Amino acid sequence: MIFWFISDTHTRHAQLQIPPADVVIHAGDEANQHDPAMNAAEARAFFDWYQGLPIPHKVFVPGNHSVAIERGLIKPADYPGICFLIHEATTIEGWKVFGSPYTPRFFDWAYMKARQKLEPVWASVPDDVDILVTHGPPKGVLDLTVDRENKGLVQVGCNALRRHVDQRIRPRIHAFGHLHDEIGISNYGQYTRGATQFINAACCNLRLELIHPGFVINLEDKS
Repeated sequence: MIFWFISDTHTRHAQLQIPPADVVIHAGDEANQHDPAMNAAEARAFFDWYQGLPIPHKVFVPGNHSVAIERGLIKPADYPGICFLIHEATTIEGWKVFGSPYTPRFFDWAYMKARQKLEPVWASVPDDVDILVTHGPPKGVLDLTVDRENKGLVQVGCNALRRHVDQRIRPRIHAFGHLHDEIGISNYGQYTRGATQFINAACCNLRLELIHPGFVINLEDKS
């Protein structure tokens, strides 16, 4: 099966070239605005486009800019052609996909929790996941940014997520976004550790310019 992983399109989705794929998975941040009504307008434009893609299976995991979904202004039932995963799983032709929107708190956006409260969140992810999709990265994997005081680079992924991925879940693929490319920093990319292929599929850079196409991954059929 051919999977297309994308994330952080931030209203620039129409600029993407659509590859042949069986499954498209978006790891969140389809919109920009913090105001819920404005966010909902941006999100609906995205979901109208996403639902119409010529790809049989469409999965969406919200991100911190998915304000309208968290507030209930947009509901999964509004878009029956899309499988929304909000800390839950689905199975697609034998592949178990688990999606979760939660990230460590940074300002007051959607689906954010204090770092010390994320341990039980990741502990509830089942062990038998093939493809894990989280909006944010695990600590130390494609998660660089400049610290708030501009004194240097910091890795801002979630340490609890990394521990559960490395020690227990060990998915075939762990896809995410949230951390964009910025001047002098490349987070978009792939990294393999052990049995897991990590993918930062953030399509936009920090200036919200769409510069990356996402990743197309061909996985053998799973019975």
